[in-house]
Amino acid sequence: MHVFVVSPNVDTFFTPEQLAHLQAAGELHTVKDIKPLADVAELYAGDEPRILAIDPDFCDWTLPNDILDAIPNLQAVCLQTTSFSWVDVEHLKQKGIPVMNLRGFSSIALAEWVVFMTLALARRMPIVVKDGWKLDYEKHRGVELRGKTAGIVGMGRIGTAIAENLAGLGMHVQYWSRQSTDGRFQKVSLEEVMSISDVIVPVVNHNAETEGLITDDMLRSMKPTTLFINVSHPIYNEELLREMATTGKIGGYAFEDEKGVMGDYEGNVWNGPALGWCTNESMSKNAQQWVESIVNAAQGQYPTQVN
Repeated sequence: MHVFVVSPNVDTFFTPEQLAHLQAAGELHTVKDIKPLADVAELYAGDEPRILAIDPDFCDWTLPNDILDAIPNLQAVCLQTTSFSWVDVEHLKQKGIPVMNLRGFSSIALAEWVVFMTLALARRMPIVVKDGWKLDYEKHRGVELRGKTAGIVGMGRIGTAIAENLAGLGMHVQYWSRQSTDGRFQKVSLEEVMSISDVIVPVVNHNAETEGLITDDMLRSMKPTTLFINVSHPIYNEELLREMATTGKIGGYAFEDEKGVMGDYEGNVWNGPALGWCTNESMSKNAQQWVESIVNAAQGQYPTQVN
C-alpha cells in the first residue's frame, strides 16, 4: 500500500512516533510544496493500491472529480477535516472509494471561540475597534448575556459544547436538531430558535440537505437585538444577513473571514480570522486522529466513513 500524505505542514504537524506509524502502514510519500495536485507526479505513477490523505490547505479546499479520477488504484481518501463538503463524496461512493473525515478534535476549541465571538458582539467590540478605541458610553454600550436565550442549530459534538459553555454564562439554551436530543436543554422548532433567541449559533454540516436550511423569512424573523454567530459554512443567505447586520436590523453578526479584515463592514460586524479550531490541544488531536484514519484505511477499515 502506498500512502500519500499531502500537506504543507508535514514537518511540524506529526510527531516522530506518528510518522513511524504512517511508515509502518505502507510506503509513505509526503508532499509538502504546494502546487496543483495534478502536478504531483508520483501520485499518478504505477498501479499499486494507494491512499490519499489530504490537507485542504494544500488544495485551497477544492478537490475536483477529474483529479481524483486520474489517480490509479485509489483505495480511500482520508480528509484532515471534519467538513467534507469540499469533496464530492457521492461521486467517490459510486466508484467504491471510501472517504473518511475527522470528528470532535476541535469541538472544545470552537465552542470557546464562539463564546469569544459572542462576548465581542455583546460588548460591541467591532464598533469600538473601528472607532479607534475612543470611548463613547452611548454608542459602545453593550448587553449582558446572563438570563438571555441562546439558540443552537444542530446538536452534535460542537453544538453540545457550545450549549454547555453558553449555559455556563447563565444563558437559557434552546436548540433545534434533526436527530440529537439533550435533556439538559430545551428542544424547539427551527422557527422558534430563529425568532426567539437572543444569540443564534448554527453548527450543522453544509451539504445538499442543509443548503438554505435557514430561510430568508427565518432571518427576517430575528429580533432586532439578536446576535448571530457563525463558525461553519453558511446554510443561509449570507448577503442578506450581512446587510441586516450592517444596517442595524439585528444586533450583530460574527463570522470567520479568511480574506477580510476588521472594518470591512459597517455596524456591529465581527469578521475575524478562521482560527476557531486552532489551539495546541485541537492540533494534537487532529494529528492523532488523522494518523489513525490513515492507518485504518491501509488496513481496509473505515470507521469514520462519510459516504
